[in-house]
Amino acid sequence: KDVKNVGKKDQIVEVSDGYAQNFLFPRRLAVQMTKGSKDVLDKQQEQARIEEENKKAQALELKEKLMLMFLINKYTPDDVSKVFKHLQKVLGEEKFKEMFEVILTDNGWEFSKPADIENSVLTGEKIINVFYTEAYSSWQKGGIERNHEFIRYIIPKGLTFNNLNKKNIVDMMNHINNVQRKSLNYQTPFSVFNLKYGETISTLLHQHYIQPDDINLSYKLLLH
Repeated sequence: KDVKNVGKKDQIVEVSDGYAQNFLFPRRLAVQMTKGSKDVLDKQQEQARIEEENKKAQALELKEKLMLMFLINKYTPDDVSKVFKHLQKVLGEEKFKEMFEVILTDNGWEFSKPADIENSVLTGEKIINVFYTEAYSSWQKGGIERNHEFIRYIIPKGLTFNNLNKKNIVDMMNHINNVQRKSLNYQTPFSVFNLKYGETISTLLHQHYIQPDDINLSYKLLLH
């Protein structure tokens, strides 16, 4: 356990014999360092490291699956940066940094002002990172491309995006995010995201649950 002014859980510290024997050991706040206890600690720390790596991997997997959609006026750098500034304000800087640590995109003109996306709206300091895929390498952001396929189920090639409204965008986003994915052990991006970040964050991002039988990935979705 953490002991005030002494050390934190799993930390190795040196204290007087009297303090250890008369206070720490009787209260099970510490154990004596021996080869055996050191081996146990090493195993615990390795297990903690593995669990942390698994959490990071799951978080990265999730970020590739959950899709956020926004309606913008024009396909320009300023309009794109407004979306990220809006997210900073809605989520708060710390949660924004946690959720958007890395932005991976192509070299389109609309992402040609990375500093407008990376920098804090409060301090102007860089808080996240924008990276670009190599030319003709859409496979480098495969999760995003898979979501684009779902969009094309709803709006096939040849149909225009010009008449979409905010409700259309939110409906598409939620129906796609409630489709089960094999890569998420047949959970949905929404359910995994909601479990990780909670209902409050989900609501702020206009995410909500849709019954499996109600999911519609056709153009009819936009006609309601």
